[in-house]
Amino acid sequence: MTTAASGLRELHQLHIEHTDVLDQLEAGPRRVRAREALTVKRQAELDLAQQGLTDLRKASDERSLQLKVNEAKLVDLRSKLNAASSNKEFGIISGQIEADVAANAVLEDEILELFDRIDSAQGRVGEVEVEREAATVELQRSMDEVAAAEPGLEQQRDQLKQGITEAESVLSQDAAERYQRLVRAHGPGAMAEVVEGSCTACSIRLSQQLVVELSLGQIVSCNNCGRLLYLAEEAAE
Repeated sequence: MTTAASGLRELHQLHIEHTDVLDQLEAGPRRVRAREALTVKRQAELDLAQQGLTDLRKASDERSLQLKVNEAKLVDLRSKLNAASSNKEFGIISGQIEADVAANAVLEDEILELFDRIDSAQGRVGEVEVEREAATVELQRSMDEVAAAEPGLEQQRDQLKQGITEAESVLSQDAAERYQRLVRAHGPGAMAEVVEGSCTACSIRLSQQLVVELSLGQIVSCNNCGRLLYLAEEAAE
């Protein structure tokens, strides 16, 4: 016959299993949310990398266009230089040509540097695309795993909850009140096994009187931590 005291052993195990199932039910969506956050982060990194690449290409195009304009201007200036009618005009045009040649040299250096930066930016975009894709795949995998596991976990949760309700029926009103109060405060930790005369929740050795009461099937609480106690199965036998 199951006594209230021995029923605590079953209740404790049921509560442990029930809490574990609840933790798994919460962990699944939490894992999905973490994967979603990572995917959003990777997408933002990709957007930023692509925008950086676009800006570099725009800057390169602008400088290339300016270089073409300057080269056309040089062609015009050299034509004017050949047609110069005085030394003064020749000197002015020569000075303009020198300035434009120097400006073009700077533009050419900037364009070459931009080409290098564009190559690096393209490589970075490729890396981030791979990371974003991996994050997307992991997100979908997590969602599929959670969706597949949830029905079974929900069934286990309901079965364990029913088992707890049935196991609680052996408790007296006084014991049930203490039990409910402790469960609200500590969950499965409301109960503790007694092994070799000590409470496994706080490791305090019990008085001989409490051990005797436990062996008689009475419900007792640990004088130190207040947990409802039950004997280890082999000790109870």
